[in-house]
Amino acid sequence: MNAVLAAPFTSAPVADRLAALFDAGSDSLLPAESGLRLARATVAGRPVLAVATDPALDKGVLGSAECADLRRMVRRARQTQTPLVLLIDSAGARLDAGLAIQGALRALMTELLDASLAGLPMIALLGRNVFGGASMLAFAASQRCYAPDTVLAMSGPRVLESAGGGSLAAVRDAIGGLARCRHGGAERLLDDSLPAYAAALRDWVQELPTGPLPDTLDEERRMLGLRLGETAPPPTARFAGRPEQGTLRCGGRACVGAADALQFAALVEQTQTPLELWIDCAGHSLHLGDENLILSQYLVHLARSVRRRVHRGQAVRLRIAGEISGGIYIAVAGAASSVDIAPEGSVRTLPQTSLSSILTRPDAAISNACAAASDYVELGVADTVSAPV
Repeated sequence: MNAVLAAPFTSAPVADRLAALFDAGSDSLLPAESGLRLARATVAGRPVLAVATDPALDKGVLGSAECADLRRMVRRARQTQTPLVLLIDSAGARLDAGLAIQGALRALMTELLDASLAGLPMIALLGRNVFGGASMLAFAASQRCYAPDTVLAMSGPRVLESAGGGSLAAVRDAIGGLARCRHGGAERLLDDSLPAYAAALRDWVQELPTGPLPDTLDEERRMLGLRLGETAPPPTARFAGRPEQGTLRCGGRACVGAADALQFAALVEQTQTPLELWIDCAGHSLHLGDENLILSQYLVHLARSVRRRVHRGQAVRLRIAGEISGGIYIAVAGAASSVDIAPEGSVRTLPQTSLSSILTRPDAAISNACAAASDYVELGVADTVSAPV
């Protein structure tokens, strides 16, 4: 066997990954404004579009330029009804970009949710590391493929370790490919080789229907509820209001976990009228129990639930009444019809304790600082700012 083809997928350069996946001689690179590799090609004779992060470039992080390129490719795939192949090996968002990355991720999440709900076939082929916003990108796809040593979570291993998740080795085992694949559904564990990933992609393409993929959101909610079982961390968010009358509040400065996200999604479905969401949450959970359940999937499920309402003509207005950060912001702000921030509200990249454990430079606090009201609108983090009461 060719030595290149025998190499592990998760350690192969991005150019070798792309070359191994497509029909020989069919791929051509497309212009990019970021560190992403964009390509069109054929797989088993069927045209596909592909986006690949490059882990050799600053751990494959997603900055504003990467988010813009991704949005453009998702939109092109929808317009041409072409399956989208996502090669993701990324430490997540470019956190030292400050608040701007939240606006970029919000816009990207909106594009991904619209594509998913329209039935666009998307497959995520995962490399060594998939964290934060990159993990939410993976769960917007209709199928995920990864190797035993892939680590996939909303929060990186060192953040989970510092939050009390046990040793670093134990944390990595809990969020690795062998643990993830046990949940079944759209999860698929592969041998860590270029031929195995190429075969999985070929099988996926050949099994695709001729039309859009069906809506599986309701079945996903049932499956995620069963997964919670008796082992999930208890909900920490407080919900109030009357969803059937168009208002729902999620507060308590909680860190939203899997059970919270699923309850939130169910409450959103309880009304067929325009809905106003008021949120005051610190961010997403850092509890290893939530990551065992694949927190990213629960957050993306919540986002799809909110966005499906919007697609059905039921406006959802998000009001940020307190603090919000991380995955819960990306999920709900990306799904809402509009986002308004109250004078006392704030959006941060991550809770400061998490950011400090990732960024050790003195500018970590600065990049996470609260912005002026006009900055939220200019950066796309919110659409409007409420006038002081």
